[in-house]
This record gives sequence, C-alpha cells and structure tokens, in this order.
Amino acid sequence: METKLAPGFLVSSPHLRDENFAQTVVLLFEHGEKGAVGLVVNRVLEIDVDQVVKDLELPLADPTGRKVQYGGPVSMEIGWVIHSPEWGDAATRRVNDRISISTSRDVLEAIAAGRGPDEYILCLGYAGWGGGQLEDEIAQGAWLTLPLDAALVFDVPADDRWKRCYEQLGIDPHQLALTVGNA
Repeated sequence: METKLAPGFLVSSPHLRDENFAQTVVLLFEHGEKGAVGLVVNRVLEIDVDQVVKDLELPLADPTGRKVQYGGPVSMEIGWVIHSPEWGDAATRRVNDRISISTSRDVLEAIAAGRGPDEYILCLGYAGWGGGQLEDEIAQGAWLTLPLDAALVFDVPADDRWKRCYEQLGIDPHQLALTVGNA
C-alpha cells in the first residue's frame, strides 16, 4: 500500500533513545490504517551472508563477502532481502523502479548460486508499528521523513546513511530541539 509515508525513509531523531532505533534509517515500505512495516538499512551485524547461506545448507558458488544487516527488532529469525528488481519471484514486492523486497528462500538460493540480484542487502528482522503508533511517534518528534532514494540504500555505505539523510534534509541533527511544543 502506498501512502505519503511509504515508500519512504524514516530517519530517527538524534534524541531517540530506544536502542533498537537510535541513529537509524528505516526503509518504510508499508503504511496504512492497520500500521506500518519497514527495514532498518544502516546497522551492519557481525554475521556474514555466506554463513547464513551455509546454515541453510545451500551450495555457495562464490563467497559474497557481504555482511548481514539488522532489519529491526521483530522476528529476527526472518530474513528480508532488499534488492534490485531484475530478480524476482511470486513473493517479491516491488517498492519502486530500483528497489524490491523478497522474503522467500528462493532469493537466497539465487544469491548462493551466483544468479541473484545485482544489488542486495540481507536483513534479519523488521520494524513494525500498530495502527496510529508511527504517526504518534512522528508527532512526538521521534522520526523525520524523507522520500525514498534507492541510491541511499545501494550506493552509500551503511555507516554513512543516517548522516547522509540529515544532509539531504538540510538539517544539522545536533541543532534539533529536544522537545516538541505547541505555538
């Protein structure tokens, strides 16, 4: 479902203290009355994609040399692959013209065999909000929103994405007020 928030980015406020989301960028791909779903795209884990492939007992054509990323605190046992759209199956969700998301084992089999998507990020877990929860958090100043930009996902190193979002917003994150008031 496409709304004014999804697809897009949620950029955490520098004052957000929740350890799951401090200094994160979330690729929000679903948002509606029932809630929202997204994937954190700037937290690299100490887990190799190659190890995940081996743990799934898939034959690995060539080492990928990539790390897995933290997608969010919900269902960390579930893998989500954010990828370029030249690869897809029946379960693939196309987010925009440069980003798709897959959760099927098929995408990992294709990656392991060397015939997967050209660009991809394997995330474990996801971020989810109940109906109205995300809107409340945005109103409280926990999140800023930014239009979706595939280059930020695939071309900018994970460790630089949060800072780059603030640069795109034209905001110095250290200059933001700690509280939101009413005028």
